[in-house]
Amino acid sequence: MKETEFSCSRDGLIIRGTEYRSERYVAQQNSPIAIICHGFGGNQYDLLFYVKEFADMGYSVYCFDFCGGCVVGKSDGSSLDMTIDTEAADLKAVLDYAKGLSYTDEKHILLAGGSQGGYVAGIVAAERRDEIEKLILFYPALCIPDAARTGTLGGASYDINHVPEVIDTFGVRISKKFHDGVVDKDAISQISGYRGPVLLIHGSEDMIVSSSYAVQAAEAYENCRLQILEGAGHGFTQEQREKVIVSVREFLT
Repeated sequence: MKETEFSCSRDGLIIRGTEYRSERYVAQQNSPIAIICHGFGGNQYDLLFYVKEFADMGYSVYCFDFCGGCVVGKSDGSSLDMTIDTEAADLKAVLDYAKGLSYTDEKHILLAGGSQGGYVAGIVAAERRDEIEKLILFYPALCIPDAARTGTLGGASYDINHVPEVIDTFGVRISKKFHDGVVDKDAISQISGYRGPVLLIHGSEDMIVSSSYAVQAAEAYENCRLQILEGAGHGFTQEQREKVIVSVREFLT
């Protein structure tokens, strides 16, 4: 596997990530693009398990740190400035970067994401639907707007009538801007504008994001393959990931 660090920018902030290409395809021109988005507080290495699979299928794969979206990350930015909208802007910047490379094929683009990164990938796929060929969502955090409406973003507990300027969640400090940016949103409506094929995989025992959100999303999409993974939580074990890879391969081929 050939690994190359890359960077691009958004609103004066540097987004840093890594490109992965299989040695088998490193000389390939018109390489399809796969961009993978990590979840809340995570980083570009969280979903590495899937990188090899995409690369082995000929994709040039791009993983990156959201600005302000990581407990430990390489991109610029503060968590207090991070919102769903800023993460969507980060993803669009990486998308434009990957499309602009001399050896990639902008007609074949896959977006993938887990948890909050899945929500963000879903939004960007809908907003730039003509550019995205396929979409894979792992336990997408479509509960985020509802959590804001109940004052429980990221497991926090706050008064929605007096939202604090700083909200402590899962060890990540976010700001009122995050809350304000999602409290009036409908996640299902935001993502449902995408018309291409979708693979949506969610654990039946996910205690952070109910699988009911995945069911709603699958019903809203025109072309969605939904897999409820029995016994899985918010994130998959090694054994469960092996099952997921089978589904991913079938979906992409």
